[in-house]
Amino acid sequence: MFKYFWLHKTDLPPNVGTPNFSATHLTWLAVVLIVIATVLAVYRRRDATSRRKIRLAIAWLLIAGDSLRWTWALIIGHYNVLEMLPLHLCTVSVIIEVASVFTDKKLFKEFSYAIGLPGALAALLTPDWGVYPLFSFQYLQSVTTHSLLVLLPILWVWGEGFRPSARELPRIFGLLAGLAVIAATANYFLGSNYFFLREAPKATPLEIFETWFGNPGYIVPLVGLVFVIWLIFYTPWALVARHAKDE
Repeated sequence: MFKYFWLHKTDLPPNVGTPNFSATHLTWLAVVLIVIATVLAVYRRRDATSRRKIRLAIAWLLIAGDSLRWTWALIIGHYNVLEMLPLHLCTVSVIIEVASVFTDKKLFKEFSYAIGLPGALAALLTPDWGVYPLFSFQYLQSVTTHSLLVLLPILWVWGEGFRPSARELPRIFGLLAGLAVIAATANYFLGSNYFFLREAPKATPLEIFETWFGNPGYIVPLVGLVFVIWLIFYTPWALVARHAKDE
């Protein structure tokens, strides 16, 4: 079962991965949803001190997850700047979500909801780490990290009463654009694929966009998809705010 646990994807034999929407993928996805719902239910019943301890535990787990991934890559001789710099969107989300725990800043919480949550959900639904078997370090680390990235903003919003505001979206988009420029600069000089700006990841919706619109044309519908997601994520809160104002 753990024969390939520590191996990098380049050292794996063919056909040992976990295909997206396979029985294995759907099973662990259901388990993740149950765990998140359970943690939220427990969280809502705890006092402020216990809730903070839970948030701190999540933050330290996120830090440990990325630290272990870099350590694992170094030990097995597969650390490289093309993949391991903290310029992937999920790694940026880890940094900002951890910062939201330690600083309690509204902008970081807003980023966690607007970017971290939908990005991590998309990664869990259509992961690009399917080349790995389920019982491998990289697969389990990726599942855990992205699940925690989903969990933390859910706790902020549905456990703490934080209310996302569409008025913050211009600042969020500006921050995202700035990060994308940094990633694009790194891609230009290194030949890397941070933020998936050079090539769409396989077995994801971005690959479909690349097929339809070419490369780098797929980035245009990607930006459009971000706005559609924000429309879905923020419309309910705008309606709630309007209803409260009318009362």
